Amino acid sequence: MKTKLTLNVDDKIVARAKRASAKRKVSLSSVVEDYLDKFSEKALSQKAKTKEPSLLERIRKYTKNAKPLPENYDYKKVWHDHLDEKYGK
Repeated sequence: MKTKLTLNVDDKIVARAKRASAKRKVSLSSVVEDYLDKFSEKALSQKAKTKEPSLLERIRKYTKNAKPLPENYDYKKVWHDHLDEKYGK
């Protein structure tokens, strides 16, 4: 049984995908179906193989050696300094 699926995708991406699927002589629906099948199969098999660490565990991994910021740390100034350095004044 097939189910109709409505997706919101950028027009340019849809046009490019249609051209690519036409070159391969397959329907865009079958391309999306194959992708969703592989995506869901891979996600389920990976989760079954190993318990993925939670977001909090991953954050702790990268921040456990981080030093605390000083109390007078000015986030806005640091951000603006970064933008000035990146794009110039």
